[in-house]
Amino acid sequence: MGLNTMLVYALLLLPAVTTCAGSIELATTALQQHDPAKALDLLEPLRSQCAQSSAFYEAIGLASELSGKASSAEEALRMAVSLDPKSPRLLTELGATYLRNGNSSDAARALDEALALDPTNATATKYALGAAVQAGSWQRAGALFHKLGAEDHPEILQTEPILFLWFAQTLIETNRADRIDPLLSSQRKMMDASLLFSLGTLFAKHRMYERAVEYLRQVPAGSADDAVYFNLGLSYSHLKKFDQARESYFEAIDKHSEHADAYLHVGLDYVSSGDLRMGIPWLFRAHAIAPARTDILYALVEQLLELGYSDTAKALLSEAIGSHPRDAFLAVARGDLERAGGDQAAATESYQRALAEQPGLTAGLVGLARTNIAQGKESEAHDLLRAALSGDAEDPFANGEMGLVEAHQGDWDAALQHLSRAWAVDRSNVKIALELARAYRHKQRLREALQLLDSLRPAMQESPAFHFELAQLYADLHRPADAQAEREAFSNLEATAHAALPFDVPRTYVH
Repeated sequence: MGLNTMLVYALLLLPAVTTCAGSIELATTALQQHDPAKALDLLEPLRSQCAQSSAFYEAIGLASELSGKASSAEEALRMAVSLDPKSPRLLTELGATYLRNGNSSDAARALDEALALDPTNATATKYALGAAVQAGSWQRAGALFHKLGAEDHPEILQTEPILFLWFAQTLIETNRADRIDPLLSSQRKMMDASLLFSLGTLFAKHRMYERAVEYLRQVPAGSADDAVYFNLGLSYSHLKKFDQARESYFEAIDKHSEHADAYLHVGLDYVSSGDLRMGIPWLFRAHAIAPARTDILYALVEQLLELGYSDTAKALLSEAIGSHPRDAFLAVARGDLERAGGDQAAATESYQRALAEQPGLTAGLVGLARTNIAQGKESEAHDLLRAALSGDAEDPFANGEMGLVEAHQGDWDAALQHLSRAWAVDRSNVKIALELARAYRHKQRLREALQLLDSLRPAMQESPAFHFELAQLYADLHRPADAQAEREAFSNLEATAHAALPFDVPRTYVH
């Protein structure tokens, strides 16, 4: 190429460069005015002229992101970084874009490169924190918070409320939950309602229910919506403070009259505390509000069966199964209905269908175990219940059935463990309570057995089995007069039961 030709080529390039820079400046102005569509209109025609400009691709990337074009934004910012790989700003923008699109691994990689180039880049550090939290890389998150100085100076988190939430979660996940209160309490008065709600919900998800209540109750009444009161109710429910839970659920219903979950949990709380009949109307109301929700219908059908209203349960199930033929929980409910009617073979088939739809479903495994127990197959039942507990170690039904099997086999240590877990979660099954009292007695924990039976007395005064167990316990406690009184109560109830006219159990629930 001759000198004259080179000069002409250089002169031809100048307008292109000027046009590129000018268009980028105009596009940047459009972005500042929140008009990404205009920015893209200015930039798109210049792709060939601006092919070597990182600033051009940066502007394209930001405009694409603001326009909701995620893949185009990533592509443009990757091109910008390839043209200027030593720019912490471009790497930060690329990492932030990856993060917004849910790509935490690529986000972390780009942001780590940005921090390697500029370790003091606070913006990159905050986005890197987001990537670590999104990926569940809690040690990395902890190191980044340490770099920010969050533990010594928590006030630096005030400018970004999400950092408070991430910080609390990082402390929990790194087994430093004891540091939360000292670090956050001094900042609590400056937290807005949304942050208090988010922190309370975070604590509830990690089963830190006392702390969840503490933060949720601080949400000002004027800012508290149904979600605040519902989460507060759930926290109280887990703490077995059912009166406070109901008050919170009622507040949620006042805010949102069709709050199906609030009605559902009022009903479930009544059931959990042993008052099934009070629970049924609330479950019916929840079902009326959300008839398509099979979880609500399942809970309702189970309580109807528990109280013997099999015809109502059958009618509800028949209608729902037609609309949801492959729902695993409805298949379990059908199995429970068939088992209650004595058809163990049909029940087994229903439970197997549920497990085919949802392998490992605890309710299906427990139901299948119960059919095996009814047929004397305790070994098979034991294996099924062990599988259920491996998936959910706290499930009250699996623990209860396992405890009953172990008690029947005379393994009182194991029975005590499983029966205690079942009773701690669900106080509705008095059969579990009686067997737990027996386990206490066999392990010579007589005072605990007596305390448990005394708590059952109001509800079981008419139960022969209750008086029989109490008589045996009084004998072990060397209280012969009390033991004799309980034996007499047992005999009188047995005689009355034989002499009384039989009444049909109502199979239909009237409400």
